[in-house]
Amino acid sequence: MNSRVLVPELMDDPAIDPVEHRRALNGLRRINKLCQTGSQLAKEILSIAKKYQRTEINILDIGCGSGDIAFDVARRLASHIQCHVTGWDISQTAVDCASADWTNQKNRMPSEKRSNIEVHFQQADVFQPNEVKFDIVYCCLFLHHFTEQQAVQVLTRMREIASLAVVVDDLIRSRTGYALAQIGCQLLSRSPVVHFDGPQSVRAAFTETEAKKLAEEAGMKSCTTRKHWPERYLLRWDA
Repeated sequence: MNSRVLVPELMDDPAIDPVEHRRALNGLRRINKLCQTGSQLAKEILSIAKKYQRTEINILDIGCGSGDIAFDVARRLASHIQCHVTGWDISQTAVDCASADWTNQKNRMPSEKRSNIEVHFQQADVFQPNEVKFDIVYCCLFLHHFTEQQAVQVLTRMREIASLAVVVDDLIRSRTGYALAQIGCQLLSRSPVVHFDGPQSVRAAFTETEAKKLAEEAGMKSCTTRKHWPERYLLRWDA
């Protein structure tokens, strides 16, 4: 699978039925849990916090969807540092879903962990300029939604917002990744949106080399990438 094919995904459609949108978000939550996405991001963020000797960290999740990754990252970090996580998504449906789920999950958490975590979500467009700053800015399964030019713009905004580091976790465009997406989405979700979007996401994904080149174009020199299961890459840039 050499050529990148950017096909509009159903969840990107602003007219998507909210019920179907929530159903698709639930399917993605199960997929992310199996792929241990939150674990990968939390490990990298903790490494950054230790490097800069930080016991408290302010994090931004861009394109947060249902908020499941933000929840998982916050829970994992809470045993080590105090963390404040903000989730941005352009979809109000996603923001409402994430906010409601977080309220339910927070109430079930042990008090000692709950005191170390602050999470909230808001509707926001990463392309809209603002003066906000966060220690660490990350995105997960987000970059592949854009053209190369748009991806550079997204990465540039992430670099401008981050005071310590930028982390990107996404799919790798490969035949293996495409096959895993087809099988995994069918097994883990009944949502037709997920069944369509999963394989299309792989077709639209960048390779590690391409992602690193885009990051360099966005002004992030000397960034690193590492591959992890299942057919994903994690890119990191330290400010």
